[in-house]
Amino acid sequence: MNGPIFEALKRTLKAKGLTYRMLAERMGVSEPTVKRIFHERNCKLDRLVEICTAAEVELENVLGAMNRGPGPANHVAPEIERKLASRPALLFVFIMLSEKFTPEGIMRSQGLSEASMFLYLRDLEELGLVALGRGLSTRLLVETPIQWNFEGPLRPLFEATNKNFIGWAINHLQREATFVSFSRRMRPETAEMVRREAEELAERAKLLAHHDQHTTPEDALIGYKWTFAFGATPFPAIMPVGPHPRDAGASDRPAAAAKGRRPLPA
Repeated sequence: MNGPIFEALKRTLKAKGLTYRMLAERMGVSEPTVKRIFHERNCKLDRLVEICTAAEVELENVLGAMNRGPGPANHVAPEIERKLASRPALLFVFIMLSEKFTPEGIMRSQGLSEASMFLYLRDLEELGLVALGRGLSTRLLVETPIQWNFEGPLRPLFEATNKNFIGWAINHLQREATFVSFSRRMRPETAEMVRREAEELAERAKLLAHHDQHTTPEDALIGYKWTFAFGATPFPAIMPVGPHPRDAGASDRPAAAAKGRRPLPA
């Protein structure tokens, strides 16, 4: 058995959160035995099947995923981003395609007619983002994953999309969504540790999704959104405290002059 198979297997184990020790326990062998197999990248077919069974993955799916490891993020040309910024619906169709939705899946999700779906795909083809085949068959011309420029023309759309999602999540707590929001005081070193752990969790979520998209039928997949922000709380930006309504002279007083003063009772 060659190296690419074991690279695909390692991605599968990472996606499922399985360690060599856990795999060894499921197989009834020692951890050094499993480590040796992966180090040497060689074993008999029946042993490979045993590994796949213990990892709860089909061998054919591992073989199909050998060359499908998640690569580096790609970018869309700035002029294309500007054109998409003027047409939010077209952007959203493209984003869903890049997330492995089929045109038929987008039609079902958005309640679109086949004619509308075709017209969106044709517009994307004119932008050089997809290639249309027969019917609605489509091939992406941009490698995924895509890293959008959050400081570019699409920024207002991404801000609105995330605000809409947060509003939806708050209204669907304990049913379809989880929403957590809190502020705590902590040392910068602790905050940095939390930030790193959050980024690691996000990377694992991406890897799990990548694995599912290449090992699961399209009609068994559901689109999920991840939105996470963490940083020193910009209180003046998100919780602005303006002058008291009865403070008639506040507009004429420089802000710096009031800095450090104890607030007057209301």
